[in-house]
Amino acid sequence: MAEIYINLGQEINDYDINMLRSRLKLIKPGEEVVIRMEAADAHQADRIVDELKNHGFDYQPQGGHQGEYFLIARKKN
Repeated sequence: MAEIYINLGQEINDYDINMLRSRLKLIKPGEEVVIRMEAADAHQADRIVDELKNHGFDYQPQGGHQGEYFLIARKKN
């Protein structure tokens, strides 16, 4: 099973969303993607969550130890 890591910058913008969208299309059912962002920017996760839902992913938010915020998502079968 593949795991793909995506590290988003300080501010989530249209470029980030388009990049995420193109990568999500490549993920097969059962594979995971881990999306990392700064915890201070976690309020911007709504756009990412919408993309995950639109592409058939279940996800779980998780806080990190050093000011990080993660969304761990698995493509539904």
